[in-house]
Amino acid sequence: MQVYFFTAGIESSELNELEARIRSRLPNMQKVAKLDEGVARVGQGGSVNHEQNYILSPMFGAQSFDRIINLAEQANLGVFSIFISREISASDYKRLVRTGRADWVSLQDAPQEILDIISRTSRPIEPGRDQSVRPVIVAFVPSSGGVGNATLAIESAMQMTLSKKTPSRRICLLDLDLQGSHVCDYLDIEPRLQMQDIIENPDRLDTQLFDLFVSRHATSGVDVLATPRNRGAAVEMNMAVLDALFRMISLRYDLVLVDLPPMCFDWTDQIISVCDLAVVTGFNHVPGLRRIAEIVQELKNAERSPPQIVVALNRCESRLAGGIARRRHVKTALGDQTVVYIRDDPAAVNHSLNTGIPISLTSHSNKVAKDVRALASVVSGLMPAATANRMSAH
Repeated sequence: MQVYFFTAGIESSELNELEARIRSRLPNMQKVAKLDEGVARVGQGGSVNHEQNYILSPMFGAQSFDRIINLAEQANLGVFSIFISREISASDYKRLVRTGRADWVSLQDAPQEILDIISRTSRPIEPGRDQSVRPVIVAFVPSSGGVGNATLAIESAMQMTLSKKTPSRRICLLDLDLQGSHVCDYLDIEPRLQMQDIIENPDRLDTQLFDLFVSRHATSGVDVLATPRNRGAAVEMNMAVLDALFRMISLRYDLVLVDLPPMCFDWTDQIISVCDLAVVTGFNHVPGLRRIAEIVQELKNAERSPPQIVVALNRCESRLAGGIARRRHVKTALGDQTVVYIRDDPAAVNHSLNTGIPISLTSHSNKVAKDVRALASVVSGLMPAATANRMSAH
């Protein structure tokens, strides 16, 4: 990994002071005067060393933000830009993050925020995975529509990036709720997976095309595979396409979180059968618990049942005296089934939806973040296994 500090040929006491602060934490940082030169040098380094590399760009003057966005979008695959300024507008920040190759830090928070971003986003560009080991796969299985399945998958992914147990895991969030996809909406990024490009000929999915399909959540470093919403997409899906996707995914990632749709299709059971963990999501009320119990039993009775099943009850009510309401009903309906309770916090959820920033990244002490952390701890305990027929969705 190489970090470059772009000066634009400007010398000032403020710029020198910023450089000194950053260099105290990144002593091998190199200074470049021309941004085009820096991008070229970083790109060459990334292509040789297969690492993510960084350009730090202070914005003290009146640079054109459109030019900054263009540079971020046109940068080589191995380049990630971090822009530094006193402030940035919400609209400009969203445009920057949506590129998937850039982020912003405030002048006063450098260099710590820079180190945090590098920690979250650094990864090999062409991961040399041991092909005898497959990634851990976790399926989020909704008991019905609207239970927060996508939200729990997203928050779990964010918690995994923050976990000290799994700091370097490469994480992919695969949104297979093709008709009602919301993952990219919630993260405020653009869905790029174009199923129609490979539906007729899945073998054309190569590394270059796969790169175009990936939407990167720059703040966390999580890669998202999601399609624009299409009512007919799930009907057109076939196992040949999913096999092609999983083959590419298995070469790049250590952990794959799959957001499944509430409706079952001919490929749903096959996807669940290759998972290491199934998380059945739903609500803590009598009809919801009955449906969850049915799904859990169906999973256990399947020919190829997931090795581990966990129930995640979302938006749980808290009792006045503390604790979760209606635990007795849960015990009656689900018996000894492992259950994780996620408390309700409408204000935090709405803020997350409106800003595009997951709760886990805005407040580590929030009750939703704390509860999802318990679910993420189950996931973090799963270890990659030797590749076998289980990896194939056939």
